[in-house]
Amino acid sequence: MWIILKSVSGLNDYGYMAIDLKIFETHLRRYAVLYFMLGLIERELRVRSMITLSSLASEKGYAEWVQVVPSTKGNIKSINTALKKNFLKFEGIEEHMTFSFWRHLFDGKNFTLLWVPALHTIFPSLENPLTKKSFAQVGNHLSRANRIRNRVAHYEIRVNSDYEGEKEVLMWIIQKMDGVSN
Repeated sequence: MWIILKSVSGLNDYGYMAIDLKIFETHLRRYAVLYFMLGLIERELRVRSMITLSSLASEKGYAEWVQVVPSTKGNIKSINTALKKNFLKFEGIEEHMTFSFWRHLFDGKNFTLLWVPALHTIFPSLENPLTKKSFAQVGNHLSRANRIRNRVAHYEIRVNSDYEGEKEVLMWIIQKMDGVSN
């Protein structure tokens, strides 16, 4: 049996591709595993980042953890969107933040601002957590995880995807976090 899928890459002249049902089911099982792993990572990032940034905010005399987040255009948009979804309350706002928001906390420009004073503690299994190398490794893995998340969430089926490599990326993050909480 064959399934016809709308192809993002347009594998034929009509923008559709035919895929064997067994191959499709294999991809769905793989996507389920990846999406589950991504969910664990996102939950841990959400909880750990909020707790860690709350401590940093307290040290700096701020009332809310979002006050230590850099005021970039993207961060402001994410925070405002989450505030609206959370009925204009800061308490619980982290539940409405996207994976992309959490991932961007680990961008290169946040090394001295967030990583050194706080965010490195989210990854207790890093060998040298306060180094730029460790920060870059985390940022690179989270960037790759974000791309995996977007591909899986939008059902971009790729016949030649690197499932094992993608799992390794996600496992690296989970291992450097020292696992996930219950």
